[in-house]
Amino acid sequence: MSESVPTAKSQGPLAGISSFFNRKILRTDRSRWNYQYEKGLWDGLENLDELARFSVLAGYVQFLKPNNPAILEIGCGEGIMAQRIGRQHYGSYLGTDVADTAIERARQRFGDEQTQFEAVDMNNLRTEQKFDVIIFNEAIYYLEPMVDKLVTQYAPMLKPDGLLIISMNTGRHANSEARWKEIEAGFATVDSTFVKTDKNGWDVKVLRPLTA
Repeated sequence: MSESVPTAKSQGPLAGISSFFNRKILRTDRSRWNYQYEKGLWDGLENLDELARFSVLAGYVQFLKPNNPAILEIGCGEGIMAQRIGRQHYGSYLGTDVADTAIERARQRFGDEQTQFEAVDMNNLRTEQKFDVIIFNEAIYYLEPMVDKLVTQYAPMLKPDGLLIISMNTGRHANSEARWKEIEAGFATVDSTFVKTDKNGWDVKVLRPLTA
């Protein structure tokens, strides 16, 4: 069941107080992310200026894992990545996100027996299922401690020839250079590219565990 999140639909000073409470004081991850999706703050992910990043990730999956791969996406939001890859290019897709508001929308839009979505915090995800690909599309920032959990929690979820695909913003607040250096201490880079649009820039890398 979703956590109850106050809204600011009423008019007048109480609306402003409620909005401030949701944005600044209500600090649990699930409540914060639900609030953002309810307010439409992530609707822009389907805009043209996000197409290049999603297309590169989808292209990597289609090229490197062409035979009905099992895919896990962490931080899937409303399921746009599953749509971009296309059902014809995977055998199974599991998308997870801490925001159950986003997950419910993903289920309504794209969910079926082949494409599943679950509301779960990435730091607590546990499964016996093995995947050909695990995707962190602008989500790696919320994995703590990042490298330790990539190695001990997520790498064991990969099949022997499985791959991680990670996109990371190159903006000045992302600290991406330091993060990549940490990640590459435990993973080998299979391929990498840089995606730039009028809005932003992203490094996208395909990785394999060093122990694989």
